[in-house]
Amino acid sequence: TMRDLSRRGALEAAAGATLGDTLRILRLDVTSDSSVAECLGQLPDGRVDVVVNNAGVGLVGPLESASGPQVQRVFDTNVFGVLRLAQALLPQMKRRRSGHIVVVSSVMGLQGVVFNDVYSASKFAVEGLCESLAVQLLQFNV
Repeated sequence: TMRDLSRRGALEAAAGATLGDTLRILRLDVTSDSSVAECLGQLPDGRVDVVVNNAGVGLVGPLESASGPQVQRVFDTNVFGVLRLAQALLPQMKRRRSGHIVVVSSVMGLQGVVFNDVYSASKFAVEGLCESLAVQLLQFNV
């Protein structure tokens, strides 16, 4: 999936013969509940076996220079994007007792870095979320 389908040319070229067979490219904006629902609605049976959360945005600079909307954008993508997909997919994965949720994070989710305060905070949140979910989901084989 990708937020901006106008940039899919290189991905389609790399996909080769798998495009349309075992690979479909769909629009998905993780900051939008309706986009998540629309994307999942395009899947056969709405089934997802593996999701890789790779969407992310950064914000570099002193904290006092960050605007509210900038901070909100970082958290909406980096944290709430993971939450949206997990909330949408966990019911089916639990029911089937199978599935994988892969979350791409950052070393800054383990250790803060100067002038990356907001980004680090978002990645710390993702680490905490995933650590908590991992324990809960063991019993469901997810």
